[in-house]
Amino acid sequence: MTQSQWGRKIGVLTPATNVTVENELWSMRVEPATIATARIIIDAVDWTAPDGLQRFVEGVNARLPETAKRLQCKPDSLLLGISSSNLWGGLEGNRQIKASIKADTGLDMTTPVDAMLAAQHTLKFTRIGVVTPYPAVADEKIVAFFKEFGVEVVAQKSLHCTNPIEIGDVSEAVLRECLREVNVPEAQALVQLGTDLRMASVAAQAEGWLGKPTLSVNATTWWHCLRSNDIRARISGWGQLLAEH
Repeated sequence: MTQSQWGRKIGVLTPATNVTVENELWSMRVEPATIATARIIIDAVDWTAPDGLQRFVEGVNARLPETAKRLQCKPDSLLLGISSSNLWGGLEGNRQIKASIKADTGLDMTTPVDAMLAAQHTLKFTRIGVVTPYPAVADEKIVAFFKEFGVEVVAQKSLHCTNPIEIGDVSEAVLRECLREVNVPEAQALVQLGTDLRMASVAAQAEGWLGKPTLSVNATTWWHCLRSNDIRARISGWGQLLAEH
């Protein structure tokens, strides 16, 4: 592995509308990692239209290669700071996106799909409650995605945001209530998707009062990215994955 004076350079790809990924990742940064971000330009899409989220996902995925190439800092690896675009196609869709980026840039990319798989392998949960910002059309996609690797969604709360900008405006109070809503007795862990929801700190705190793993997508993806880059530092205050695994 190469290493500059900044340590491992992680190139982050996230939508131009996203106001949360950078803030949360920098809050969780640890030596020897540094972060450089490139923004994915997205089209204005109305998610209330039947095919709105589908067109959004297709637009994001089409622009990933050109966005990655704008990272002229020569990153050592990439992190995908959006969850809908790569879980939409399930495990095979995720594999194809990663392979395309690898072919274009020569770089490995950590995605939220990779991170959720790694978290499940580490924590051994098989039944979860899920919180997302997406419209109802995504609900079945999410259930099907987790089912692919043996995880049953036993409770689901979707905020039904009508466009990507609304996601970053959701308050932490609302997110705490969402976690309470999906915290059914059958759920062994709680999972949040939607990288623009400000959930990392909320989820870490919730593990204390819920008494079970509570995984925010940004903290979980960052954990897996660090470990994939052979950075083993433990980071307290952001949940048990970063603190203990």
